[in-house]
Amino acid sequence: MNMLKTITRCAPFFGLVAVALSGCWDESAGPAGPEDILCEKMAECGELSEGVTTDRCAANARLVHDQAGKELKVCEPVFKQLQDLMVCAAQQAGCESAVGLVAAALPAEHPCFDENESYKQALQEVVAKSRDPEAGVLCAFHYDRAIGLATTPASGQDCTTSADCPDVECPDPAHGRRGYCQFGKCKTAIDLCEVSAPAEPAGEGSPPM
Repeated sequence: MNMLKTITRCAPFFGLVAVALSGCWDESAGPAGPEDILCEKMAECGELSEGVTTDRCAANARLVHDQAGKELKVCEPVFKQLQDLMVCAAQQAGCESAVGLVAAALPAEHPCFDENESYKQALQEVVAKSRDPEAGVLCAFHYDRAIGLATTPASGQDCTTSADCPDVECPDPAHGRRGYCQFGKCKTAIDLCEVSAPAEPAGEGSPPM
């Protein structure tokens, strides 16, 4: 797997993922950004689709974050604070971390307490600004979708803009979305849809249930 160039000279942090500390990067690559840290963690936890390297995931994430921020201006504060929270969790928690899209009730001594509180505040501000009690949840949902786009390949037809790409329909409607162009290729159902393997039929002579 293509590992981050930016952490080649860094020591592991709590045995999980290296932290982008001052002076801790490859000169040719520059310091690791939040997308690099998140994608390295997702790679470690087996959350990247086949063929998506950490470098490609990070590039995808920067692209989709930028586009999501432009399309959903009201959600920008939530996206920023949620990214900070998830980066903190990536650096300090395991793959089964309870810190994520839902603001948790973290104790004051938790290393991600400040990031979690800032995320809660951003959610409240979006709700107050939009006067919609579901606004914060919707922003978090869109962020989750953006991360999903970053972790999957784009294997479809050539494209210049998302308008060039057909809509993606999945068996689970939650995974379908409008056409999306990523670095000159369209996302496809194979890239985005989660398809469960059919259950194997019971063989002849199987004991009755």
